[in-house]
Amino acid sequence: MQSKKNKRLLIAYSSFVLIPLLVIVIYLAAFAKDRYESSSVLLVKQVSDSAVPNTNGLTALLGVPNTSTEDSHILKEYLVSRDMVEKLDKALNLRKEFTVAKDPVFALKKDATIEELVEYFNQAVKVELDEKTMMLHVSSEAFSPEFSLKLNRELLKQSDAFINDISQNIAMEQQIFAEKQLLESTVQLKQARDTLLDYQNKNEIFDPELQARAVATLVSGLQANLAQLKTEQRTLMTYLTAEAPQVIALKSQIESLEKQIETESSKLTSPSNAKLNKNVADFEELKAQVSFATDLYKLSLTSLEKARLEASRKLKKLVVISAPRLAQEALYPRKIYLSITSFILLNILFGIGVLIHSIVREHRD
Repeated sequence: MQSKKNKRLLIAYSSFVLIPLLVIVIYLAAFAKDRYESSSVLLVKQVSDSAVPNTNGLTALLGVPNTSTEDSHILKEYLVSRDMVEKLDKALNLRKEFTVAKDPVFALKKDATIEELVEYFNQAVKVELDEKTMMLHVSSEAFSPEFSLKLNRELLKQSDAFINDISQNIAMEQQIFAEKQLLESTVQLKQARDTLLDYQNKNEIFDPELQARAVATLVSGLQANLAQLKTEQRTLMTYLTAEAPQVIALKSQIESLEKQIETESSKLTSPSNAKLNKNVADFEELKAQVSFATDLYKLSLTSLEKARLEASRKLKKLVVISAPRLAQEALYPRKIYLSITSFILLNILFGIGVLIHSIVREHRD
């Protein structure tokens, strides 16, 4: 009875442990293709002329004023994204390289969908981010050392282009907007100046305000002379009659001076649109428009220069800390490790199965 029980246990052990282990060993020995790995280490560096306070270690060595955590995380996600897979498939023909080996387990099937290609790519390419140094460790596996190296180099190339694009897009949009504002302010300033020149030419006057001041000064002088003549008239009338030649002559001068004052004063204020007060008001409005357009133009120039400096300050580049190299030996599959691990796991599973079977049988009994 015991011999029969041992025989059944041996058959079960062979079926659940030895035969699966033999299949795994045969696969590893005869069918599993060698896979080679190439790796690199990257760092996103922000270019800036600003001083670097309290830097030490690798940061000081590289002169990195700022390594953006956000940029590093974005690049990590981009490296394993569908966009990256599609670009690499177009540049390197990933499908052909991943299906070239006749490996029933680790090779990509020929009719794989894009989703399956992305999933396979994420198994072949590993991207790890060191949260302390913000360095990205990128490793790529392939069935040949040459393609593994080629794939890693293309990953670096695409990453560099991506970092340049995302660091420049916003800055370039700001610069384009500033250039548009400068163009508009230039047109506005030209229009304001042309309007002012047309007004001066049409009215044949350079500056109504200066002319108004001159007229006001003249009227003030004439009024002073008039006051002086009236004083002389009152003095003469104290000892001469109104018919005296001196009094008549002085009276004539006073009347002439009053008419001149009235004429000059009418140039300053009058209901007529051609008077200086209206010209001064119109001219000041035009000057204000020119001044505003000039200030706007200066502000636009400043904004454009600031946008250009901002574009330069926001420039980022990809620093390759460790460049990829051609692999000299295959790292995968680890045949001995997989064989031993499979043997241990199969024995554990078999032992659990035997234990469950014994418990069930005891409960039946």
